Amino acid sequence: MEFIKDYLLATLGQMASLFLGIFIFGLLIQFISQMSFKSLANTFGVGGTYVVAWLGTPVHEFGHALFCLIFNHRIADMKVFAPDPNTGTLGYVYHKWNPKNPYHVIGNFFIGIGPMILGCGVLFGLFYFLIPGGSGVWSNITEDFTSIESGTAIAAYLSIFWDAALSIIKLIFTVANLSTWQFWVFLYLSICVASNVRLSWADFKGSLSAVGCVILPFMILTLILMLAGQASDTFYPYTASVLGIIYSLLILALILALMGFLVIYAFSNIIFWLKYRHMLNPFR
Repeated sequence: MEFIKDYLLATLGQMASLFLGIFIFGLLIQFISQMSFKSLANTFGVGGTYVVAWLGTPVHEFGHALFCLIFNHRIADMKVFAPDPNTGTLGYVYHKWNPKNPYHVIGNFFIGIGPMILGCGVLFGLFYFLIPGGSGVWSNITEDFTSIESGTAIAAYLSIFWDAALSIIKLIFTVANLSTWQFWVFLYLSICVASNVRLSWADFKGSLSAVGCVILPFMILTLILMLAGQASDTFYPYTASVLGIIYSLLILALILALMGFLVIYAFSNIIFWLKYRHMLNPFR
């Protein structure tokens, strides 16, 4: 019984560190993005959301399509930006796969979170090339994350999350940056992309449907290591390093999504007040 307990705890710990944070960040960004879209729609109509969706939606859909190709799913139909005012749909990727093929099933997990992966990559590129000093700060952030060993307390991660967020904010919002065209291009493009780096309910369900196939190899590997008398952590010497890069990107996406909401809400609320003489509610 003690062996089973240790095995379950080790497996759950690895799964939580690898996947739970991704879903939490995705849902937080989804919540913030929804407020941004509602602020625009309630103030300017459905067409108001196109100001940020014209770029963010194609990045979102290409994120799905990229992993459809990687995992050999057949793309039956795809629209990178085709707004439908009746349904609220901005774009979509319809794909087909063989449910008996494990590789196809695992692909559903990555296809579901594909917009987050590609979106974070685009945001990283914008931050790295358009914000002066971005490369240096990014190196420091990833070094802080990768210095954490597997099994470190959650408090250590939270502390680095906070330090990373402050470093990014301090680097972006400087007096010197306000006078450069690169800052304003970065601000607008990053708001467009970050507003769509999110997990819709359909994306979330699609990823969850494949979690079992993704977790199974880790469960088998952990069992083999424990039967061999080794701690499961010995096989994951790079877990913290990989997670450091992933969470650094997710922190950047979350900050930019929140920054985008604040900018959108501030502007929308002024127009909304002039039109209706009361405050804009971003929650409905």
